[in-house]
Amino acid sequence: MNVSGGLGHEIKSREHKGVKGMAQFHKGRNNLSGKANRSLFAGIVLLVLVCMSFYLIFVHKLQVNQWYYLAPLIIAIVLSSYYIRRGVIFRFGAKGETIGLVEALHLPEDYHVFTNVSISYQNYSQETDLIIVGMKGVYVVEVKNHNGHIVGDAQDAEWTQHKVGRGGGKYSKKMVNPVKQVKGQVYKLSKFLKEQGINVWVEGIVLFTNEAVHVKAHNSSVPVLFHDNQLNHYILTCKNRQYLNKTLIHKVVEILSSLQKK
Repeated sequence: MNVSGGLGHEIKSREHKGVKGMAQFHKGRNNLSGKANRSLFAGIVLLVLVCMSFYLIFVHKLQVNQWYYLAPLIIAIVLSSYYIRRGVIFRFGAKGETIGLVEALHLPEDYHVFTNVSISYQNYSQETDLIIVGMKGVYVVEVKNHNGHIVGDAQDAEWTQHKVGRGGGKYSKKMVNPVKQVKGQVYKLSKFLKEQGINVWVEGIVLFTNEAVHVKAHNSSVPVLFHDNQLNHYILTCKNRQYLNKTLIHKVVEILSSLQKK
């Protein structure tokens, strides 16, 4: 499932049903779907080259006199495995971003939804998953498509993800703390906008899109939401600190659009 495919299906579905009021979509350049496709392509090309090499060696009896002649093949196998695994991870993440995006697009038509905006501040850059701009404020949304049982504290550098493997065995692994991640993005975007003469309240949200996830986030001031329309409900009903008028919304949208083009 890619971003453009999922989004296109959603738009056609809403048009067919006669639904109006979809939020305005601003698509960024570097999305996970593109990274997934590039990684998978590189991995498959390397795998094909490896297969062709083995075909020449074993079928056509190509002589390999020294073992170290096989070193390039071993390296190609390792790289192929790395790129394919990387592509699968990117594609899994892209699916989550698509789910979050489609949900955000159900906001009213005077809201703007941005994907893949890269924010730079003090020589450090971060790419955001979603930024939502509307009357209720500016929201940075960190989207996660992880499954399993996830536990962590807002102050921890990493959270723990407990999963059950295909064979039924239980295992755990670490993941980046999404609360700290989105807080960093909020800080950079807020500071950047202030440098442009725009003083608005920016809020962070963590959105888990996988239905097979359970999260315990301790001591978090950042809302941790899930995929059952919680994102839109939170934005439309929360007690925000600042309402944005049309002029301010337009200024923020212009700046974010210019960042997407860089």
